[in-house]
Formats: sequence, structure tokens, C-alpha cells
Amino acid sequence: MEDLTRAVEVFVSINLIALGVSYVLRPADWRAFIEHLQSKGAAGSLTVAFLAMGIGSFIVAFHNVWGGVPTILTVYGWLALVKGGVYALMPGLAQKGMETALGMGAGLWRAGGVLVAAIGVIVLQHALGG
Repeated sequence: MEDLTRAVEVFVSINLIALGVSYVLRPADWRAFIEHLQSKGAAGSLTVAFLAMGIGSFIVAFHNVWGGVPTILTVYGWLALVKGGVYALMPGLAQKGMETALGMGAGLWRAGGVLVAAIGVIVLQHALGG
């Protein structure tokens, strides 16, 4: 089980780092993506729900660790799963969330990107034994 836990940490960390760096370097593209999803109404909301539930359920199923640095990833997984479930059942909330994201300036996207990438680096460093 320890190998699987470590593999999930590495997999998700790599994705978080890539996502965070992308937020930092391409905030306008992320804004355009959110605008596109929002323009699709409930279908866009369900897309967000599907993505959140996908990563959340993966983490919850294979990384339910409640101690030390790995707890960060477990909490992220549970939050993503809950977010996805809520958005799937109440697409209007997803639309409001997208509206909030569209109101953020590039600086906030970049700050969020730094935070997401930092979480990825911390968990990856732990996973690789550093």
C-alpha cells in the first residue's frame, strides 16, 4: 500500500505543479477557458464537476492518509470530491464559482498558481523522500 500511496502523491503533485505554473504563466488563457465553460451553462458546470470528482475520487480511493505532509493531499482530494458532487447536483453554484473566477485579475491567478505549485512541490518532495 505504501508504494501506491507514494505513486498517487507523485502523480497528483506533478499535475499540481504543472497546473500552478500554467496559472502563473497563462492567466488570460485560464480566464478564456472559464468564460468558455460558463457560456455552456449547465454543461459547463457539469464539466467542472466531472473534473473535480475525477481527481477527488482518485485521491480519496487511493490516498486516504491522515498524518503528516500527505494529509494535505488527502484533504485536497476530499474537497475536490465534495466540490464536484455539489456542482453536479447544483450547477448554479458552479456558475457562481466561475463568475467569481472571472472577476479575479491576473495577479490573483498568479498568486493561486504559486500556491498550487508550492503544494505540489511540498507533497512531491515528501513523496520522493526529501
